[in-house]
Amino acid sequence: MSIRILGNPYMHENRDSTDALEIYKLPATFSLDNLKALQLSDDLVTSPGRNHLAHHIRRYPLDLRAQVQRVLMNKDQSDLAGALQDLFIALKDNGHKLRELVFAQVSAHLSDEHRQYFSAWLEHGFDQGYDDRFMTGSVLATGLPQKAYPLITLAAREKTTYTSYYQEAVDCLEYGQLEVAQELLEQEMLNPEGDPRTEEELLRVYSYSKDYESQERLRSLLQEQGRELSPGWDLPRTDNAN
Repeated sequence: MSIRILGNPYMHENRDSTDALEIYKLPATFSLDNLKALQLSDDLVTSPGRNHLAHHIRRYPLDLRAQVQRVLMNKDQSDLAGALQDLFIALKDNGHKLRELVFAQVSAHLSDEHRQYFSAWLEHGFDQGYDDRFMTGSVLATGLPQKAYPLITLAAREKTTYTSYYQEAVDCLEYGQLEVAQELLEQEMLNPEGDPRTEEELLRVYSYSKDYESQERLRSLLQEQGRELSPGWDLPRTDNAN
């Protein structure tokens, strides 16, 4: 069974052409960012490669190509269930066919308990399927060994809800949580239908944090989506940044 990612709003098939033989000579950080293949070469199925994808997915959970690459890369590793859990968490109730295909590809390598867990998740959806448990290797799970239950209930507390990552990021900025706000704004930018104010706010955060590495990585992901970016993405380099 083969997996193809088609018509995904968060990804675009067009990448700059790169000689595959040259890619394999590069460190994992550069090689993995340029390969479209979902089943990676043995040259890249390494501990550094797995660590790189885990870090990348922690920051960009909606990069579905990287998600699938990571699951397949961990097919014979103890982190397989955690990598698959991250794909399910990122998609929530979306991408049901993709989740089914990836699960089918690695099902034989999962324990009976984990097969039942993901089968139930596919059948019943995110709200019932995700029980807050942490599986070894996950970078998106809450870290709890079992379903969380509140110890204290504040009956008089008004529930606050956000309709977008942008709104939550604005609140974080008001409280000085710059790093959290940056991650939220990056997630909002990856949504083609996100709040149009996000780009300006995120570029302002980048200009303050000088986190040009994250800026360049996100710009590449947006270009893969075919997005038109404002000139502000070419921020002048300061403080000896080239």
